[in-house]
Amino acid sequence: MKNRLTVNMIIDLAMFIAMAATSISGVVIKLIAPLRRTAESEWVRNFASSFFGQGWGRKLWAEIHLWSGVIVLLLLVAHIALHWTMIDGFFKKHIENKTLRFALYMVLLLLLILSVVPWLWAIK
Repeated sequence: MKNRLTVNMIIDLAMFIAMAATSISGVVIKLIAPLRRTAESEWVRNFASSFFGQGWGRKLWAEIHLWSGVIVLLLLVAHIALHWTMIDGFFKKHIENKTLRFALYMVLLLLLILSVVPWLWAIK
């Protein structure tokens, strides 16, 4: 039990860090490191170059954003797998109809597949 708790805490901490990286990189891409032709002000360009340095361009931030998103998705799948017994128990308690519960599981599986497919396209 203690080992499972440790694994869960590591996955949750890693997912939190990956979500923070995704969020921060998204803000940087949108607000701080816009394309040169669309930079909204000289202050933004100066801030981006001084705070993040010359080597941290828009392309690098886009890579960080992409891969941290992939990591979040993979860790989310691991998180759900670790908690599947609890999730299944909750649905069994609140949705007694097996057919309806199965349909709900299929919708959740479809959402998971729809979350993974764009990554397969983006990574290639």
